[in-house]
Amino acid sequence: ETASTTCSSPSLDDKPTLPQILSFPGSKGKIRLTQRIGSEYYYFGVFLLDDNLGTRIKVLETRNLKDPDRINCDIFTEWLQGSGAQPVTWRTLVTILRKTGLVTLADKIEAKFSS
Repeated sequence: ETASTTCSSPSLDDKPTLPQILSFPGSKGKIRLTQRIGSEYYYFGVFLLDDNLGTRIKVLETRNLKDPDRINCDIFTEWLQGSGAQPVTWRTLVTILRKTGLVTLADKIEAKFSS
């Protein structure tokens, strides 16, 4: 086993936690992924939660009074509990971000793990 695969070294294959997602370290302070995704939550959520018909997202919209930050938080919470795209890792999250056009955000996350 090489040094890059030890437990202490963060990896794209690690499972993120909600606090990490809510306060991801960026080059200029913290990046709140929920805010960066913002109103793109619908497309993003459909992919992350494997919600092809968007029914789950509509429920979250109603429950959170269409507040994008709260909807994104719920999307992440459900995904972290095992609903949706598998495996629940940073790599899966980066893939979904790219798929939904949030490439800059995906690049920033990837860069954190390769530095």
